[in-house]
Amino acid sequence: MNSRVKQKLGDGGEAISAKVCYQDPELVELMASGGVDALWLCLEHRKIAPDTLYAMIQACRLGGADAIVRVKPANHTDVLPLLEAGARGLMLPRVRHPDEVRAMVNMMKFPPLGQRGYDGVHADADFGRMKPADYLAAANRDTFLMVQIEEPEVVPHIEEIAAMPGVDLLFVGPGDLTLGMGMFGNTAAPEIVAIVNRVAAACAKHGKVAGIPCPPDQVANYRRLGYRFFNVFSDFRGVTAGLATALAAARETKA
Repeated sequence: MNSRVKQKLGDGGEAISAKVCYQDPELVELMASGGVDALWLCLEHRKIAPDTLYAMIQACRLGGADAIVRVKPANHTDVLPLLEAGARGLMLPRVRHPDEVRAMVNMMKFPPLGQRGYDGVHADADFGRMKPADYLAAANRDTFLMVQIEEPEVVPHIEEIAAMPGVDLLFVGPGDLTLGMGMFGNTAAPEIVAIVNRVAAACAKHGKVAGIPCPPDQVANYRRLGYRFFNVFSDFRGVTAGLATALAAARETKA
């Protein structure tokens, strides 16, 4: 399975994702088939049963979007089932030190890039139909790691992480970053702007991609800084905003 995100970014383009908050595979397939490049599934703020998570990743495959799973693994057994189910990207949250990133790369990648163990009978290996050598090469080529920049402690290590083999994207987390720095929600604060620019510069220097979640009308601003990966939507925001708009429009007709 090729990665839509890696193909677009590798060609110098941009990738657009949407976040999934609800554990409904049919909704995931609907969103995946709507034209996004990836869907962001979260294991940080939600516990998802393994069979449900597998169905959600499968729904991404059916809809033609990469599955990105945010996970803070305790060990390799938290990572391998995600990749073997067909997740193309993993997002590592709450990073404070480069050693956490190195451990994740080792779990994600087969030798010589990492220390991932082989079991080539799952969805990512076309259920055992791929030749082992082809599978190993494809798995290393078509999976990607997003490292979240959202902890004050990680800021001094941004350049080192951007330079690290096996890291593909640095993904700024404005919510937790501003929270940890005592200025929750103030993304215009000079300290936050400086970090956003620092991420862009480190990625440009080391051939990596800078990403950020933002409203669609802010994409152009971050694009000018050099960002190329944007999360612009979630099912939660789509439902709540859509419902509010529909109710307001319906109630206006009473006037």
